[in-house]
Amino acid sequence: MSADRALITKVADLYYLRHLTQQAIAERLGVSRPTVSRLLRRSRAEGIVKIEVTYPDGHQHELERTLEDRFRLREAIVIRGRPESPSLTRRALGEAAAAHLDRMLSGAERIGISWGTTLASLVDHVRPRRLRSAVVPLVGGLGQAAPEIHANDLARRLAEAHQGTAHLLHAPAIVATGSVRTALLTDPGIRRVLDLACRVDIALVGIGALVPSSTLIHSGYLNARELTTLRRNGAVGDICTRSFSAEGAGIGGALDARTMAVDLDDLRRIRTVIAVAGGLEKAEAILGALRGGLVTVLVTDHLAARAVLRAGPTQPERPRVEQEARG
Repeated sequence: MSADRALITKVADLYYLRHLTQQAIAERLGVSRPTVSRLLRRSRAEGIVKIEVTYPDGHQHELERTLEDRFRLREAIVIRGRPESPSLTRRALGEAAAAHLDRMLSGAERIGISWGTTLASLVDHVRPRRLRSAVVPLVGGLGQAAPEIHANDLARRLAEAHQGTAHLLHAPAIVATGSVRTALLTDPGIRRVLDLACRVDIALVGIGALVPSSTLIHSGYLNARELTTLRRNGAVGDICTRSFSAEGAGIGGALDARTMAVDLDDLRRIRTVIAVAGGLEKAEAILGALRGGLVTVLVTDHLAARAVLRAGPTQPERPRVEQEARG
């Protein structure tokens, strides 16, 4: 063995097996700390040290890593889905997303939240902490849908869990006409909350599939004819009631002009957007959101993840727009 290789092995032994710090190794061997760091890198590159990570049974590491690499995600979290029980899948998604959110927060963050049953599960699993979060709805209320999945209610509950403040948006998600939306935006309270929603640190969103079982249909905001028109115009899903195409581009049109919510470009400017969505019926919508750069962290189940990876990407992902410094 060459003297150089012997030194590399000695450094690796001291660091990995005897748990000395790099500074302690440098002092012990009479070399500089940068030299120790360089020799440790060589120990891995030359196969002297081989690192293996053993994941627990059932962990979806390969799916997570492939999603992260293919769509340039900051993180993907994939749980084991239960196709025989959508409610159990939603519960697992909510629990995983709540744990991720808890890990990210240090205190006083501004959090935006959309609506839906999966996000309601997330809030159900939030760990109470004194974080003083400011929580803002990203979209208005939801027609005839159960009030416990409304963005206002989820914002209030999340703020209570963090001993923070909720800023409520007193407007429907979709209004009758574009002129009604324009009039509502002249209200200082509504305008202030929507402005806050565009400047949050973290956005929590669901991804909706434009199918007959969509909450937008059950809420009374869309009818079957309008759903068909959206699909004909290329829409595959929605976030915050804003519909988007298979490439993640906004569809626009009359419905979009009646929507009280952050728009998709606003969403791309938010540094961290955590999307929580699962189930095979949402795979097409999830893929569109990923292609469009609408998401930085995805929490999904293994069936949706596999379907997304089988289908795409066939188009380059749209780069995210970094948000300007906030006051």
